[in-house]
Order: sequence, then C-alpha cells, then structure tokens
Amino acid sequence: MSDNLRIWNAVCKTNPAHTKHVNQRGGFTAVSANYQILAATEQFGPIGIGWGYTTGDPVIIDTLITIPVTLWHGSRDNTFGPMWGCEEWKDGKGRVDSDAPKKATTDGLTKLLSQLGFNADVFLGRFDDQKYVAQMQREFAEKENPSPAEMTNAQLDALAKLDECDTAQRLGVWLDDNKPLIEAAPEAVKRTLRAAYSARQNLIKSMDRAAA
Repeated sequence: MSDNLRIWNAVCKTNPAHTKHVNQRGGFTAVSANYQILAATEQFGPIGIGWGYTTGDPVIIDTLITIPVTLWHGSRDNTFGPMWGCEEWKDGKGRVDSDAPKKATTDGLTKLLSQLGFNADVFLGRFDDQKYVAQMQREFAEKENPSPAEMTNAQLDALAKLDECDTAQRLGVWLDDNKPLIEAAPEAVKRTLRAAYSARQNLIKSMDRAAA
C-alpha cells in the first residue's frame, strides 16, 4: 500500500533560521520563499526537471493583481492548481509596485507547496509554541552543523554561551565578543555560528512578543 504522507512527512518540518515574524493581520510566522524552493529542489530535483510551475493570465481587481499558478512534480502531467496568488500593485497613494506580478506568482507557488506539506508545522500553528521552535533549532543544528570533532574548544564554548543569551542585549554582547572568532572560522563552522545566532535572535524576539 502506498504511503500517502510520504512527501508530507519528508518536508513538514521548518528550520527556524528561515522564518520571520510579520506584524500584520494579528501577527504570523512567514517562511522564506527561497527556502521553500530549496526544499522542493531537495525533494524533487532541479526546477524544470523534477518539478516546476506554470502561470495563467493575470487578473486586476481594483488595486490587486491576481495570477493563477499551477504546480507539477515528478512529471509535467502530474499537476494541481491553479492557486491564485495575490499582491497589491498600487498602494493608497497611487504608487505602483513593479514587482507585484512576481510577488503574486510567489504567493501562489508557496501556497501550492504548503498543500504538499512543505513547512506544515508553521501553517499548523506549531511555531506558536516556543518549546517546539527550540526543538526544531536543535534538530536542524544537528543536521547542518559540523560534528563537535570539527570544531575548536573556543567555537564550542561560543555555541554553549549563545544558548545562555536570553535578551537582545546579551545577544549583542555575545556577537561583539565573538565576531573575530566567527570571521576566522572555516566556512562550514562560520555558517553554523551565524545560523545559530540567527535562530537565537528569532527565539528572543518571539519570547519578547509573547511577554509583551
């Protein structure tokens, strides 16, 4: 019997380093569109070969531009959609956004990917739970970080001290203290330290919002 959740389970978890909080519509967590495209490429193969999308004619409704997007994966015959992506092409002062068609297309694409299960934990509201976010930070760190044997004692100590930062001020002090260490590190370790800093920064911001 086929596993109907095979794709969903493979792509449902989100690296917090590729999310940000948006203070609109009551506040929500947004996922980087490029991160979703990367995840789709990892799952299906290069865009245009393993997966891709097509668009239809745009429709203008007042200040909104809407574009129908249809997604395919595995085979160009294996399609679903269209999903209508939307974006404001003109604001209240009459200023035109020349990137609105691209943004509307991205909106439709990311909504289609979410229906396959990409970043489902965000859309299911699990990122409202800071314990879950911390769990994802640890899980992705284990996948992406160099092993401890590849890191110096100073680098490991910096990571340990980063976990102790519970305010933006303490995080800023950590960054000032460790900038030379980060810049001198090998590229893989440098990415690890920067990603850990970014994830910690996002967590502190979320904690501050929850306490407000």
